[in-house]
Amino acid sequence: MTTFFSTLPYHITGDNYEQLKKYDANSRKKISILGWFAVIPSFLWFVSAYLLCGQILGTNKWVALLAGFVAASLIFIFERSIVQSKKTNLFMMFCRLSLGFLIAAFSSVILDLVIFENDIAHFAKTQFIKTEEAKLTNTTLKLETATENFNKEMEGGSNSKQRGFGVIAKQKKEQVTQASTDVAAAKASLEKTNNILSNPNDPQYQSIQNQLGLNTILNRVKLLHEFVMQNTLAFVAWLILLLIGIFLEVFGVLTKCFYPKSAYEADVEAVETILANKRRQALEQSVYYTSIGVHGRHATSLMDNRNTQFLN
Repeated sequence: MTTFFSTLPYHITGDNYEQLKKYDANSRKKISILGWFAVIPSFLWFVSAYLLCGQILGTNKWVALLAGFVAASLIFIFERSIVQSKKTNLFMMFCRLSLGFLIAAFSSVILDLVIFENDIAHFAKTQFIKTEEAKLTNTTLKLETATENFNKEMEGGSNSKQRGFGVIAKQKKEQVTQASTDVAAAKASLEKTNNILSNPNDPQYQSIQNQLGLNTILNRVKLLHEFVMQNTLAFVAWLILLLIGIFLEVFGVLTKCFYPKSAYEADVEAVETILANKRRQALEQSVYYTSIGVHGRHATSLMDNRNTQFLN
């Protein structure tokens, strides 16, 4: 097991461990860093996708595992292509960093939804209860206003200037009755909502959950950002998670671009340059022989044979 983990980064980067053992520690350390930072984001994406499907969306275990495996595989392919790439010019670095930031941002959102799941649910429920309380407050104010208008009318202090229970007073009494009914309904609704949200086993609990949008990803993201914008501690935690996600995604690219070139990399580049020169020479020779035709090649062969005989 120890051998497996010690050689895993080299398998990921496509380098030969036995060959790297001949080089200095700096060469091995850089390959190890690149290899592990291709694995870590993939593992985090597996966990995130699995928890998102299984814990947030409520899918079965096998669907969640499949989603985690697919997400991890895609990220692993992307990360491995970065650590195995040879060119590190500014344009390629910009493209990889930009894509890394996008992936990190999306990854952090998924992790946030999992980590802040209970906070998001509590925030949504609190907002829903506040809405019910606001309705009760509004209906209570309407009742107080209607009652005050009715009393003024009975005392002759209203527009009719007539005391007693006249036509206008009767209308205002009906308004008081309606407002009282609305207040009673608002109180009952608030009490019912509190009872349902405090009891997950209530038959209507899931219905309110869906009404709050807790069964959707995008609405959860919206609730998450509303929550962190209103809570300093939550905002700090969210920001730290975002920065960690960005760091894990772009560290491999930054290492590839800015880490000093090791002796092993210098030798690999030298071998590739030699092979490229040999290929270019072979191609130039092939083009030359094609251009001189059959007779030219025959004459060149005869000259080479005579030169060989002369030297011998």
